[in-house]
Amino acid sequence: MPKRLPKKNYLLGLQMLILALDHNHAVFATLVACLLNSSPNLRDLRIIDSRYSRSHVPLAAEYWEEQINADCVLNHLSSVTFFIDELLEGHSCGGFCRFLVMNSRVLKKLHIMYYRRQVKPEDADKLEATRRELHIWPRASPDMVLELSPLDHYPSL
Repeated sequence: MPKRLPKKNYLLGLQMLILALDHNHAVFATLVACLLNSSPNLRDLRIIDSRYSRSHVPLAAEYWEEQINADCVLNHLSSVTFFIDELLEGHSCGGFCRFLVMNSRVLKKLHIMYYRRQVKPEDADKLEATRRELHIWPRASPDMVLELSPLDHYPSL
């Protein structure tokens, strides 16, 4: 798969993109990168992680740095929402979230919504440690707000 579509096929009118897939799977990750690289006016990205994800290790931020050099990520993307199963160690949005936080200059809000039923009361300390880790990432946008919220059910498409 190419890193981007030919310029004549760019998705110039695309301002919001909702993807329901495992963005840590190598094939789907190249699709996500191609779409971002080919959508220069994208402002709102929502990723609904597959509940049946087979990729247990998130792709590193460095992977995304090699794949994405999109104008939308640098200059237009202002809102990103992840819907994920777990928000504990090795959470599935880790590398991609970190890449976006570190590179999106106009990102106003990164919202991570995690499935409440997967977090048990005894996981409270791990959840808080994850929350602290996310908040110390270096940010390209000084105004960016990072929100973590429990989710009772997945959004319907």
